[in-house]
Amino acid sequence: MAGGRKRSWQSRPCTNAWVEIFAIAAVVDHFSDQLLDNSKVVEANPELREWDTVTYPGRLPGLKWLRTLWVASLAGGPFQYTASELRDAHFDLKIAPEVFDEVHAELGRTLDHFKVPEREKGEVLAAFGGWKGEVTAGSSQGAVNWRRWR
Repeated sequence: MAGGRKRSWQSRPCTNAWVEIFAIAAVVDHFSDQLLDNSKVVEANPELREWDTVTYPGRLPGLKWLRTLWVASLAGGPFQYTASELRDAHFDLKIAPEVFDEVHAELGRTLDHFKVPEREKGEVLAAFGGWKGEVTAGSSQGAVNWRRWR
């Protein structure tokens, strides 16, 4: 920069938060790619098949970033996830509980791939599993997403 002035990011040391976000991003990147290769997820229903073969590939970079922010936010920040609530984002995909279980298992395999210690792996899987009801809400017969009426 002119005058030798440094930008604020240039003078700050790398913090653990940045190291953690890059680690989370690496896990999310691998996990997202593995989901595209998982036929139990891709072929679960017509909505997921269309999402995974038509919509998802074009939106993958943005989706990976949102997933990274979501995980980082759950881990305590300092980054914030401000996109759609998970129920709203997944409702029309009609994700059945058994499909969520496969996604949960894929996350476990991804954490194993990165050799995440058992304690932390258990914490991540428990936190992820806690969202099952929200993510699978659209799979029930006659389900209505009442939040869209606000």
